[in-house]
Amino acid sequence: MIKKLILVLFLILNSSIYAKMTMSKKTFDTLSKANELIDKEDYKTSKKMLRDLLKSDSSNDYEKSYILQTLSNIYINQDNYKEVAKAYERIIKLNTFEKENIDKIKFSLSKIYLSLEKYKKSINLSKEILESKAVKKENIYETLILAYYYNGNYKESVKYSNIYFSMKKQIKESWYKILYSSYVELKDYNNAIKVMKKMTILFSDNEDYWVQLASLYQQVNKMKKALSTLELAYKNEILTKKDNILYFINILLQNDVYKKANVLLTKAVKEGLIKEDKKVFELIVSTHINARDTDLAIEKLNNSPFAKENKYRMILANLYYQKQDFKKSIDILKNVKAKHKTKIAGEKYILKGLCYYELSDKKKSIKTIRKAISNPYHKKRARSILRSLES
Repeated sequence: MIKKLILVLFLILNSSIYAKMTMSKKTFDTLSKANELIDKEDYKTSKKMLRDLLKSDSSNDYEKSYILQTLSNIYINQDNYKEVAKAYERIIKLNTFEKENIDKIKFSLSKIYLSLEKYKKSINLSKEILESKAVKKENIYETLILAYYYNGNYKESVKYSNIYFSMKKQIKESWYKILYSSYVELKDYNNAIKVMKKMTILFSDNEDYWVQLASLYQQVNKMKKALSTLELAYKNEILTKKDNILYFINILLQNDVYKKANVLLTKAVKEGLIKEDKKVFELIVSTHINARDTDLAIEKLNNSPFAKENKYRMILANLYYQKQDFKKSIDILKNVKAKHKTKIAGEKYILKGLCYYELSDKKKSIKTIRKAISNPYHKKRARSILRSLES
C-alpha cells in the first residue's frame, strides 16, 4: 500500500538531452545502465553500480541526487522504505533540485515517515510544505490527519480533518472513521454523534454504524434516541448480527418496551437469526413475564430443555400461583429438590404453604410454612405469615 502513497518518481532520468547537459557522461551512462537493469529486476547488480558511483569522488552533489533518486526506485520495488527514507533525506540535504521537486520529495518522505510510524517527523515535514505550490494541500492534510491521529493528538487530527472536509465535495468513508474515532477518544460524544449520524446516511447499509450511533446516544443518556435509531435500522432490515439484535432488545428492555422485545427475540430465534442458548432462553422468559404474557412464559418453561434447574421450576410454580392454579404449583414444587437451609428451599416452603392456604387446607399450610422458620433466608417472612395464619 505504501507504494501508492509515494509519488511516482518525477525526476525523469531518460531525458537524455537534459541529463547530458547537467552531468558527466560517465554518470549518465552508469545511470542509464542501472535503469536498464532495474527494468529487468536485477536489483543486486544495479545497486552495486549505483553505490560505487555514489562513493566516487568525481560525482558532484547534483549527480549524487540523481544517483540517490535511482537507488530509491530500487528500494521502493523491494519494499525497503527505511532505505528510501535515507535516500530522500540525503537528496533534501543536498538541495540541488528545484524547489518544487524538493517539495515533492518532502511530501513523499512525509508519507514514508507515516508508514514507518515516525509521526512527529511526518508532521514536521508536512508543515514545511503547507504553502508549497507543487503539492496539493488536501494531500498534505491527509498526512497530517493520520500522523496526528496515530500519534495520539486527536485534537489536532480533528482540526485538520475539519479543514480537509471543508475543501472536499466527496469524502471517502475512511476519513469519516478517523474523525469519528478522534471525537470518541476526546470523549466529545456530541460531535461524535453528528459525524456518525452523517455516516448512517452516507453508508446506510453498514450495520455497525447504526449500532455505534445508538451506543453514543446511550452514552449521553438519550435512551429514546438510541431506541429510535435501532428501530429504524431494524425496520430497514439492516440489523442482522446476533449481538446487534440482542443489543436492540436490551435497549427495548431499558425503555420498558417488553412486548416488542419479546416479539423481536422470539422472531429472531424462529427465523434462525439467533440460536437459542441458555442466555437467550432466560431473556425470552423474562420478556414474556414483563410483558405479562404469563401463558407464553409457562409454555416456554414447560417445554425448554434449559428449564430443568430449580430456579426455573420456582419461576414456573410462581406463575401457576399467579394464575391461581394452586394444585399445579404444588406439583411443580414437589419436584424441586433443595437442601433445607438453602434460599430456594425457603422459597419452596413458603410458596407451597400459601398454595395450601388458597386451597383451604390451613393445617398443611401452617405445617409447610413452619419448615421455613429455620431457614436463614426466609425465617422472618415465614414467622410473619404464620402469625397471620394462626391469628
